[in-house]
Amino acid sequence: MFLFPFIVVKMKKVTFLTLASLLLIFLFFALFSSIYAEQTVGFKEGDWMEYDVVVTGTGSLPPTHDVRWMRMEVLSVDGDAFSVDMIVRFVNGTIGSSVWEYNFTEGNTGGWTIIPANLGFGDTFFDSYFEPYVVPIRGEEQREVLGAVRTVTYGNDSIRHHKEWDKATGFFIGSVEVAQNFTNSNGWYIENLTMTIQATGTNMWTQQFFGLDQFVFVLFVLVLVLVVVGLISGLIIWKKKFANSNSVGLKPKLVLMYGKKMLYVFIVCVLLFSLGILCKQLLFDNF
Repeated sequence: MFLFPFIVVKMKKVTFLTLASLLLIFLFFALFSSIYAEQTVGFKEGDWMEYDVVVTGTGSLPPTHDVRWMRMEVLSVDGDAFSVDMIVRFVNGTIGSSVWEYNFTEGNTGGWTIIPANLGFGDTFFDSYFEPYVVPIRGEEQREVLGAVRTVTYGNDSIRHHKEWDKATGFFIGSVEVAQNFTNSNGWYIENLTMTIQATGTNMWTQQFFGLDQFVFVLFVLVLVLVVVGLISGLIIWKKKFANSNSVGLKPKLVLMYGKKMLYVFIVCVLLFSLGILCKQLLFDNF
């Protein structure tokens, strides 16, 4: 890999610059097209998110709902339909698991636990649980979530007093639900309880460094090292030839020649960096 820039500089200037420009245009077009493409489902099989659950107030939840931890893991995705393994740990320490079936077209959002991806302020999604109606996104903001800056959206109704989603994936990342003087369908009475759920971990994004995704940060460091090594090597070679040159007219030519070579090395490094970003986007972030 480290020899690649020095092989490239042997190419004819016009050929190299033409190919480099075309490749760079293609890379960034493909990259930004993939980033901003609207996707209803913003995740893939194997993606997961974990949550802590805190219950406060008077009374108690039904034993079937008295949960203190939960994990949602995507089992399969088929268009707008997908299945999720819902794993929970109850207050007594026992573990339960069930498969939830979602379908955005039919309005099955699992109590708003996962909604269509890329919905912004003013957009709506279809929920058919209680009755067919559309739910509006009431706002969005940028903030740090699980080590990375994410766009967070939120909404509410009479039951879900506040629910937040990660915009890019549609997974909910936190909620506050209040039940007062409420009797469920099985006759269990809830006096006054508040359930607060907060995301604690996920594999759908990684921790950021200086505002950059972990993969991008490492790639940037590697490319930066490549640029530094290339420049230092070029300067050492140039210095030797420049010092050994007795011709006054030859010295400006050497400066121009090695300046062009360093420019080629820089362009190649930019292309490698762009290619790495694109490969990550296409292989790991697109679904």
